[in-house]
Amino acid sequence: MSRVLDRAHRDERGMILGNVLIFGTVMMLLVATMIAVSTSGAVKAATDRNFQNAMAAAYAGLADYQSKLSNDNGYALYGNADAQFSKSSGSTFVNADKNIAFTTSGRDWAPVVGSSDQWFRYEVDNSDYSGKGVLRVRVTGKSGSSVRSLVANLKGDGFINYLYFTNYESSNPALTGSDCTTAYQWQSVSGKCAAVQFAGSDTLDGPIRTNDVFTSACSTVFNGSVEQHDTTVLPASGGCAGSFNGGPASAVPYLGLPALNTNMSQETRTDLPTTVPRPGCMYTGPTRVKFLGNGKMTVWSPWSKATQIKVDSASGAVSAADDAAKAAALCGGVTDLQSAAGATIATLPSNLMYVQDVPSASNNVNAWGASYPSRYSNTYCTTAVTVRANGSVTTTRNQPFDNGQGFPAAGEWINGGRSDNSYQTGSASDTYGCSAGDVFVSGAFSGAMTIASSGTVWVTGDITYGSPTNDVLGLVGQNAVEIYNPARCTSYPTTYQWGVGYVTDTSRCNTAGVGLLNRSGGASITVAAAIASNAGTFWNQNYDIGPKLGTLKVVGSIAQNWRGAVATTGNTGFSKNYVYDQRLLTTAPPKFLQPVSTSYGVTTQVEVQAAYAADGSCAKTTGGACR
Repeated sequence: MSRVLDRAHRDERGMILGNVLIFGTVMMLLVATMIAVSTSGAVKAATDRNFQNAMAAAYAGLADYQSKLSNDNGYALYGNADAQFSKSSGSTFVNADKNIAFTTSGRDWAPVVGSSDQWFRYEVDNSDYSGKGVLRVRVTGKSGSSVRSLVANLKGDGFINYLYFTNYESSNPALTGSDCTTAYQWQSVSGKCAAVQFAGSDTLDGPIRTNDVFTSACSTVFNGSVEQHDTTVLPASGGCAGSFNGGPASAVPYLGLPALNTNMSQETRTDLPTTVPRPGCMYTGPTRVKFLGNGKMTVWSPWSKATQIKVDSASGAVSAADDAAKAAALCGGVTDLQSAAGATIATLPSNLMYVQDVPSASNNVNAWGASYPSRYSNTYCTTAVTVRANGSVTTTRNQPFDNGQGFPAAGEWINGGRSDNSYQTGSASDTYGCSAGDVFVSGAFSGAMTIASSGTVWVTGDITYGSPTNDVLGLVGQNAVEIYNPARCTSYPTTYQWGVGYVTDTSRCNTAGVGLLNRSGGASITVAAAIASNAGTFWNQNYDIGPKLGTLKVVGSIAQNWRGAVATTGNTGFSKNYVYDQRLLTTAPPKFLQPVSTSYGVTTQVEVQAAYAADGSCAKTTGGACR
């Protein structure tokens, strides 16, 4: 018995087997746990990767849309009107350009180039494009089962991105009377026109750009970026060229001004509902606009017969829009426009007015043939008044004759250029055609609109904003945007005529008798607007006559083909104080002038709830509607 008990006490095989079983179970549990953790980690890693890739795909879609815009400014009119993002904003489109990225349902997505697992779609809101130059786009990216969306605001790299933009830094030879050759300052061209320099008293508070290179005095102050053909600003004198508080000059690509602004007149047509959903106003011949400071303006336009038009595609005939009452409510009644009192109307709501030359084609509703508006019995149109190169006229003086809108003013001397040291006739041949598409503008502006003309925009007085936060104005002159600064002559020379005796020679003015008609020394002017001139310049009429004036303050932006002189160095004209309107970085005056080509940059961007599910169907709100 003792031997049996002793063997049982020494036999541990049962306990060892139990320990093995317990240890094996624990190991199996550990292995299973590790496999589960590893598997879930792999799934999470794949999900994270898809999540990141979905946003990368959205960014790729945004870049794709920006590229298409940059290659074709008209691409803002392409999109899918059935897209929820577009439909809810009231956007209108020509078509979808067969672009798969405009797909709004089904399994079709545009692939990201170079990727096998990333796709995108985009939807466009162009409802603010004509009004503010801004496009909104919702882009959705997909990778695996992850879908993410973002909304971005896009705005073109236009002229209004700069306080000051020029194509050439020299003046227009046609205005200066010079026989120089128009060329860039960086070009090696014989006899090229000299640069107009920034003076020592000039301060530029904003970014400036030229396709040329700037020239400035040592004390010129640049408080914004300076962008030009190369990195060297030319010194006007000495070894320095100003204070560059916004950093040194940088080289940038060419930015082209369109040669003409006539395409802006298309915005007054009522027969293009897709491309022109909100037609503006057409005015004909010399037109005056006086802003009244209360959201209203008075418009005088004696030649205007139809302020909204339609064009026959076959014959080219231009006729009045079908809804005359609607046109009159927006643009003013024709009878009022032709009257001495003018038409007092609201400033055009987020829209454009275009002032055209009186047309000669007989099939144009605004043509007059051999007839004239009432009150035009004593104008350049009805009186043979010839202003020659030296300022002389065929009648005794020329003040009684005008363009039907009061220009030239009584007592104004029409200038034709300097003749010699004894006599002079002013800075340029500066007449006012009675049938030209010129517009004369002044007053306190409230609203959002653009004024464009086929001729010259004349700034006849201060133009200010009632609300610097909400009001925005554009001024676009084909030939020029010009500060009205008339001259006068108080001393004419006399000449002896045989058999008559001494007579007054009104073809010339004694040098001592030339002065300014309605401005005295120190007088200043303010212009709040985005300014552009396609083929001309922004300048001060008679900049080289009279005393030294005060400050020409521009709050907005300036774009021009040539530099426009506003003063001579230290003796006549205005000092510049150009201040950039920072709002123009994210918005624009309605239907403003666009560059020949441009790139579109993102002004704001934010991620939003996904617009689509992974299967391509629209993502739904809690109420069951598509987002």
